[in-house]
Amino acid sequence: MTLASLRRRLPAIPPVVLDAILYAASALFAVLLWYGSSLSAHRDWSRDAIVGYLACAAVAVVLAVVRPRRLLEARVALVGVCVLVCAVLPLVLMVRERAASHGREVHVLPEAAVIERAGARLAHGRDPYVAEVVDGRLVGQVAGVPKYEAFFPYFPLMAVLGLPASVSAFGIMGDARWWMALVTFLCLAAGLVLARPPPDRALRLGQAMLALPTGALFLAGGGDDLPVLAVCFLGLCLAQRRREVASGVCFGIAMAMKLTAWPLAALTLFVVRDRHGRHAAGRAGAVMASIVGVVLVPFLAWDPRTFLANCLEFPLGLSPINSPAADPLPGHLLTVLVPGAHRVLLVGLVVVGAPVLVWWLRRHPPGDVASVCRQFAVVAIVVMCVAPETRVGYVVYPVNLLAWAWMLDAPLGGGDGDGRDAVAASPAAALDGLRSPSARTAGT
Repeated sequence: MTLASLRRRLPAIPPVVLDAILYAASALFAVLLWYGSSLSAHRDWSRDAIVGYLACAAVAVVLAVVRPRRLLEARVALVGVCVLVCAVLPLVLMVRERAASHGREVHVLPEAAVIERAGARLAHGRDPYVAEVVDGRLVGQVAGVPKYEAFFPYFPLMAVLGLPASVSAFGIMGDARWWMALVTFLCLAAGLVLARPPPDRALRLGQAMLALPTGALFLAGGGDDLPVLAVCFLGLCLAQRRREVASGVCFGIAMAMKLTAWPLAALTLFVVRDRHGRHAAGRAGAVMASIVGVVLVPFLAWDPRTFLANCLEFPLGLSPINSPAADPLPGHLLTVLVPGAHRVLLVGLVVVGAPVLVWWLRRHPPGDVASVCRQFAVVAIVVMCVAPETRVGYVVYPVNLLAWAWMLDAPLGGGDGDGRDAVAASPAAALDGLRSPSARTAGT
């Protein structure tokens, strides 16, 4: 089936029928994860979410048959119920189960525990980055945890989300997952208020980021990518509204949390403008750089070698301790089959990938925030497949980015709109636009 034929078929699917398909597919995914994952957090979430997804799928089928007069409102309510049953309720149960385990690192994804330990060190005035010298190389070393969990492979601002866990007064509310979820909800809500998309598109975005496994699993388990994505989403919505300084602040915060925000921030500089329509990359970039500098430089100066070992060597697979982010994707499989291919792949990504990306951007620069999302989604898919240390869970990036592109391509709800034209109201339309807006206008 060609992409064109797929695009012709998708709009023919009634939205409420697509809801039922998505919820049913989510239930199937939860069943497979329950039986196939070795992580207790994955199994816990699956156990709690399967019935919820099946119930939501059944309700969506009833709505498709009955077709009430206020169908859209019913679908929105169903998304809300799905978030409560498949994300919030599992989060509550998993937090309680973790608290009852008396300090055992179960019922939570490893990254949340890593963030909490970094926050605790920061709260006591210690460097959140730790490593010890073994055979002349720095490796992670924290008593009582696997060596790969001793690394803190994020930038310092991520540790702030782990600070409440070190305050005994918070009790179970100090769990980093509450604060990661709070950041995600607040930034998503603020972005939707700014973008003012059509209700059906806002509904799909809510599904992708909160209700379906691309959001619910990470909200309940403690995936660190959701808050980073949510802050970036708010930054994109601010860029769309031509608020370049506020957009720069958001991206600066995201960049001071995790390296994955940097490429999206760089692409956004192509399209950021001020209220008068003038290109404002310099002003937005200066704000981003200032925030990143203020946050990163003190920790880099504190212990440069340990900082680099945590933030670069370990996530890139250059540490003697292997990262658990090693799902059987093409890049990782090649490193398993061909010893020594690890460094070749990393060098190839830089030496070949960077010039190709620069060439593409020169010929097809993004023209708006929607095209920024589409182009970064493609980059994320390529890197995820080729990188030697990666995991299937990173698919949350391209999935959400394509959902953002579809939503942000819609006309603004009013006010200070920027006069963009509407495009086909189908998620498949997000795959279009890898060509520049000017090329599409010319019909080429």
